Amino acid sequence: MAHDLNRIQYVILNILKKNKAIDHMHSMSCNEICEIEGRNKVSTIYKHIRILEDYGYVTRGAKIERANGYILTKQALAILPKTECIVILP
Repeated sequence: MAHDLNRIQYVILNILKKNKAIDHMHSMSCNEICEIEGRNKVSTIYKHIRILEDYGYVTRGAKIERANGYILTKQALAILPKTECIVILP
């Protein structure tokens, strides 16, 4: 079942994919995702990760210090493009 994802949710999924967060060893915390994303607060990232968890696109990985780490599921990898598209804006 396809879900309507918003921009920040796609950004989160792409950050996890680019950082190879597909196994427990490479899980990423909300803080790490927030530092890369650079526009939203950690609480906003966490809110959207919880939504992505409910959709089955993200699951908890290994703990990073005291924070939860998150990884992509096979379902998320299936909806993301296989290759990166580079768009050059004028």
